[in-house]
Amino acid sequence: MTPKEESSMQARILSIQSHVVSGYVGNRAATFPLQLLGHEVDVINTVQFSNHTGYNNVHGQRFAAGHVLDLFAGLQANGLDCGYTHLLSGYMGNSENIRAVENIAKQLKDVNPQLVFVVDPVLGDDGALYVPEELIGLYRQVLCPMATLITPNQFEMELLTDTKIASLEDAKRACDIMHEAGVPNVVITSAQVAVDGQKNDGRTLRLIGSEYDRESGAKHQFAIVFPRLQGYFTGTGDFFTALTMARHASLRQEYDGLGALAKACELATATLAGVMKATVDFHKQSSDGSDIIRDMPRGSRPSEMVRAFELRIIPSQHLIVAPVAEFHAFNI
Repeated sequence: MTPKEESSMQARILSIQSHVVSGYVGNRAATFPLQLLGHEVDVINTVQFSNHTGYNNVHGQRFAAGHVLDLFAGLQANGLDCGYTHLLSGYMGNSENIRAVENIAKQLKDVNPQLVFVVDPVLGDDGALYVPEELIGLYRQVLCPMATLITPNQFEMELLTDTKIASLEDAKRACDIMHEAGVPNVVITSAQVAVDGQKNDGRTLRLIGSEYDRESGAKHQFAIVFPRLQGYFTGTGDFFTALTMARHASLRQEYDGLGALAKACELATATLAGVMKATVDFHKQSSDGSDIIRDMPRGSRPSEMVRAFELRIIPSQHLIVAPVAEFHAFNI
C-alpha cells in the first residue's frame, strides 16, 4: 500500500463521550480499537469518573457544556480542528452537552462537508433510562438527523422512534423512520425479537442494520444473529460503535453502493463476541468458577464481580486486528 493509499483509508476522529480512570467504557473503550485499526483519535470527555457506575462507589465529575466547547475552541485556536473526517458522540448526560455537540458538528461540517458523524444515542438499556427524559427528544430532533450513522440498542431505538419493536418487521419499520428523519445508516446493536411468529428463545440476540441511499432510493436491510452471553457487561455498546465506525471508514471506499455497513457489522460483531467470551472466561477464572448473581441492580453488585466483567480489550487485541467472522449478515 502506498503512503497516499494508506492516508486515504485513515480517518481523523474527534470522539466526544465519557471517560473513566479504570475500566473500559466511553472513550476508554473506543480509543484503543480505533487507533489499533489505524485511525487518529482526539478525545473530549463529557465526564471523568474513577470507574463506571456499575460499581458500588463512583468518584469524579460531570463536565458542563462550557468545558466541552472550551476544549474545542482551543483546538480551533491552533488550527487543530482542520482535517477531521469523523465525529463520534457517545454519553452526553445532559441536554447542554447535546447542544454543544450540535454546535461542534455544524462547525466541523462547515470545514468538511463530507464529515461522517456517528451518533451512539446513549439513553439506557433493559427498559431503564440512564439520562434525563428530555434527552430523547433532543437526540430524535437534533443529533440523529445530522448523523451519518446511529447505533442505538433496542430500547433506545424504541424511544427514538416511539415504536415498540417486537419483531423483525417492527425493527425494519423503525429503521425506516430514522431514514425518513435523514439518517442514511442505522444499526440496532442488540435486539430480542420474534422471527416468523416464534418468540426469541433468550439465547441469541439480533443486530439489525439498514443502509439507505437517498439519491437512488436503494435500501439494504440485514440482520446478524449472535449468542447472548450471561454476565454484567459494561461498555459493549461504546466498543461496538467504535469498531463499526473504524471498519465502515475503510470499507466505504471499497464498495460501490450499499453493502459496506453489513460487512463492517460482521467484523465488529466478530470482535465483540470474541472479547465478551474472553471476558466471561476471565470472570470464571477470577471468581473460582462461581455462578453469576443475576438480576442485581447497578451499583449493588459486588465490586469483585463487576471488576471481573471489565472487557478484556487489551489481551484480545488480536481479535480487533484480525477478527474471524462467524456470524454473517443476511438480508431481511
